[in-house]
Amino acid sequence: MLSTSFLQFIKSEKLFQKNEHLLLAISGGLDSVVLAHLLVEEKFSFSLAHMNFQLRGEDSNQDEQFIRNLADKLEVEVFVKKVQINKELGSTQVQARELRYDWFDKLLEEYSFDKILTAHHANDLLETALLNISRGTGIKGIRSILPLQNRIARPLLFAAKFELQEFAESRSIEWREDLSNSHDHYTRNKIRHHVIPPLLELNPNLLASFQQTVFRLRATEKAWEEKIETIAKRYLSFEEQHVVIDLSILNEAYVLAYLSELLAVYGFSLQQLQAFDFARVGAQLFSSNYVLTIDRDKMLITKTIDQENFNFYPRKISLNESPIITPYGTLKIELVKEEKISFKRDQKIAFIAFESLKEPLEIDLWEQGDKIQPIGMKGKKKISDILIDQKVPLPQKNKAMVLKSGGEIVWVIGYKFSELFKVKEETTKILRIEYENS
Repeated sequence: MLSTSFLQFIKSEKLFQKNEHLLLAISGGLDSVVLAHLLVEEKFSFSLAHMNFQLRGEDSNQDEQFIRNLADKLEVEVFVKKVQINKELGSTQVQARELRYDWFDKLLEEYSFDKILTAHHANDLLETALLNISRGTGIKGIRSILPLQNRIARPLLFAAKFELQEFAESRSIEWREDLSNSHDHYTRNKIRHHVIPPLLELNPNLLASFQQTVFRLRATEKAWEEKIETIAKRYLSFEEQHVVIDLSILNEAYVLAYLSELLAVYGFSLQQLQAFDFARVGAQLFSSNYVLTIDRDKMLITKTIDQENFNFYPRKISLNESPIITPYGTLKIELVKEEKISFKRDQKIAFIAFESLKEPLEIDLWEQGDKIQPIGMKGKKKISDILIDQKVPLPQKNKAMVLKSGGEIVWVIGYKFSELFKVKEETTKILRIEYENS
């Protein structure tokens, strides 16, 4: 019996308790209407929430009125909100989902609901898995929808669609039909109408057997997450401007699978990683916002220089302007007395002879061919060689800045000072500039 299975599923998955206040997302369709009736029968405390997207004209308004009437009949509170979808902004389905869940979250906070309930069922579970497989996926994609995810509970995942319909018909329950569900415009509908029926012919118990598969996959997922956590602790670390992965990870048997999990958050795909040469020092792989660089005994993941940051340079500055905030750090400028000078080996603090400077100063990114005369040297040295000597990782090299005066490089910021601008015995005014990484 559906009611018995419903209660057993709620208990076994620890979805919610009788003393919790629930918010049911309701469309007016069979699934959510059946869930509303089950909640009433089993005496759960809940309210309804319906968002009218006004996409189907009068049908949308009739859906809304149907739900208001249902709320009166079931003697439960109902929240209704009308919104407009802007089709020029992209996917209607994505917009609808974002609008709906943003609103649900606000209702949860404002009215102290404990959980949001949705009426996803066993058919949805299989459809979602097949949809994910068609796009390429991993364990999470195949295990599909979870019964409980954060504060969203799905207490009908155990039930097949036909069981919900039998329940509704046995109690003369009415519901609304969304005609768009019968069209093949959406990929999910194609799977529903043309992929699953032949599979059910091969195995009439497909929905039940797939739920057993999902049960095993959830256990597998847990073990996989624990393994990824172990791998991350062993090989991954964080520095000021990079994520660092020790290249010894390449000795692991399933290294590409591990890396695809670790690097997914930075936008790198398994397909990219499979085609990448991890053995070549200097090799780079790009995602939309990050670059992965092979650097001797490690790989570095660094945020790429976006166009807005790149356009910041070159930047003319005044000595009265402090602090100076750049895309990659902050410069603090002040005139100091001689007794405040401390010539420690701190390349992030520069003491400069004020009289030797020509205003305005300029901050820029270094370029190939740029040279500086380091303190203590008679000749000039390429900045590229200085950065190599200091073993600066390639992604960080691209963000190295220089301070210029009258066309001469005063300071490779954070790395080397110029002999031409150093403080001497006869210097009367001293400029102190401190650099802090952002």
